[in-house]
Amino acid sequence: MAQKIARTFIGEIKSFPAWLWVLIALTVFGLGVGVYRLAVGLGTTTNLNHGYPWGLWIGFDLFVVAFSGGAFTLATLVYVFQMHEFHAATRPTVLTGLLGYASVLIILVMDLGRWDRFYHFMIFPNINSALFEVSWCILLYTTVLISEFSPVFFQRLGWQRVLDVIKKITVPLVIIGATLSTLHQSSLGSLFIVMSERLHPLWYTPLIPFFFFVSSVAAGLAMIIGGATISYWVFKQSLPQKVVGSFGWFLPWVLGFYAIMKLGELLIAEEIGLLLTANLYSVLFWSELIIGCAIPIVMFMSKTVRHNRVWTLIGALFVLFGIFLNRFDAAWFALKPAPGFEYTPHWMEIAIQFGVLSAMAVVYTLIGRYFPLFEETVHNGDAEKFHVVASAPAE
Repeated sequence: MAQKIARTFIGEIKSFPAWLWVLIALTVFGLGVGVYRLAVGLGTTTNLNHGYPWGLWIGFDLFVVAFSGGAFTLATLVYVFQMHEFHAATRPTVLTGLLGYASVLIILVMDLGRWDRFYHFMIFPNINSALFEVSWCILLYTTVLISEFSPVFFQRLGWQRVLDVIKKITVPLVIIGATLSTLHQSSLGSLFIVMSERLHPLWYTPLIPFFFFVSSVAAGLAMIIGGATISYWVFKQSLPQKVVGSFGWFLPWVLGFYAIMKLGELLIAEEIGLLLTANLYSVLFWSELIIGCAIPIVMFMSKTVRHNRVWTLIGALFVLFGIFLNRFDAAWFALKPAPGFEYTPHWMEIAIQFGVLSAMAVVYTLIGRYFPLFEETVHNGDAEKFHVVASAPAE
């Protein structure tokens, strides 16, 4: 019996594709560097300093939190607004959100000078701190995501009674999760309100919490679209293209509202002229709007794009890159230089970040292989048939 189990295990290991082994190697290396960082401190393993206490890790955290916004966006659409045609996307999307938030918690521990006191916000509350609210919301929302995703494991184990209990409390969980996610998505922007002297006027605004929230909705929708296409290639399971296109239909509205609010705020604040100055800051701001808003709006307004897997993926990547740039601009590039200080990420910072991102991909892949993650999706052949039918003009 033991030999049979061993042979089965070895056979499964040998069946892993080469790219998965590359990700596993990056994960192991990154974890090793992470352990070293925890042992020796920030000074030896990072280039962070008094002028730049935030760097690569915070930029990625802000982006990954926005990227993970698909979980609360989709759950709200399905369970609160009763759009059950999107239900097939909930398990993959919730898993992506859960892994995203887990990675954020790991990187936050790495970024703490006294990482061994990471729990202090729980027992020494500072209710006047935006970070206190953000920390609690992220922790609680991660717990909600674990509860929302747990039926995948309970189904695999055959625990029907537990499954029934989870189904009964799903809607309250979703409402709690959407509330928590809304609070901390916006509160992350609140961190920058106290940085009026350091953050460039093109990004500094009392409305930055609202902008962070709206852009996280767009990032979440783009993540759902991109994830559906990647699942189609990697797992041979995906959402019908008509459903993917429906998510794409929402994006121009969200992105258009976001762009109008951003430009309108600059106009009201009489700072619109800053966009006409030929410097790094104006280039970065225009890049955000053009790459992350203008191009995707034009693309997703087209039915041809929404009915094509490759084009929807390209459009989603434009959205994600634009929001990626926005978060790094706010946390790094758009900060006025601190006299006497400069910052370039240490190779260990990069290694740890890639290790965490690789671990997300490895865990997602293994769960997709061995658990009922895609049970409501269709096989790629069936998805193509659906695509043909959905794309065909009405007679």
